[in-house]
This record gives sequence, structure tokens and C-alpha cells, in this order.
Amino acid sequence: MRRMDVLVGAVALVGCVVAFALTLRFSTTTPAAMMSGMGAEFFPRLVILVMAILAVCIAFGIASPPMEKPAPVPGVVWITVAILAAYIAALEILGMWIASLALMLVLGRMWGERNYVKLGIASVVLLGALYFVFIRFLKGGFPEGMIARLWS
Repeated sequence: MRRMDVLVGAVALVGCVVAFALTLRFSTTTPAAMMSGMGAEFFPRLVILVMAILAVCIAFGIASPPMEKPAPVPGVVWITVAILAAYIAALEILGMWIASLALMLVLGRMWGERNYVKLGIASVVLLGALYFVFIRFLKGGFPEGMIARLWS
């Protein structure tokens, strides 16, 4: 057993216990006589159980062959994480569409795309597909952002 595997398994198990405890707070809104199938708490508890089993496997090194120390995480990964965190914050201010377009352009450029026209067209087409599927077809909604709320 490797010390780091035991630590990861223990942290995952603690997370599972906390998550399971939160499922005990689910309230029953459907009378038992009318409920068909499983209750709302069943699926989350099933997922938590699977996660706990996997955490035990990690902690005891089950099906985990020895391996060399992995290479350090490249810096571009941490920059991408920071950009994604900024994107989440920008959603509230700019709204889904402007923030997503900016995200696609920035990440595309950072990941090596040199042709701004191709990057812009691909971003707009992808956002158009998202709009059609989620807004028109599924009748959903996305965050407007403070800027869009100024006009409404």
C-alpha cells in the first residue's frame, strides 16, 4: 500500500460518508401508496456506494499495479483551470453566450489555433448548435448575465 493511495482513499471515503449523510435529509413528497419504483434517495446512495467501494480499492491497492512517479502537470493545465474559473465568474456578469464565445476564442488560441477566422466560425457554429438544441428544441434557458438584465 502506498501512502498517497491510502490518503486518497480515506479522503474519498470521508466524502462518501458526508454525501450519504446529506441523502438522509431528503424529504418525501410523494405518499408511499402513490410512489412507484425507487425513491429520490436511491440513485445518489447507489452512486455513493460505488464510489466508496472504489475508494477502498484505491486505499488497499486492489487492481493497482506499481508505476513510476507521473510527470509534473504542464503549466498550460493550470492556466486552463484558471481560465475556466474566470469563465464561471464571467457567466454571472456577461451571460452564457458572450462568456462562452470568449472562452472558446481564448482557449482555442491558447491551445494553438492560429487562424482567428476559423476559430471564430467554429465557436459561433458550436454556440448556434447549443442554442438550437437547448433553447429552441428543449425549451431550456441559460444564465442571462447582468449586462443582458440591464436591457430587460
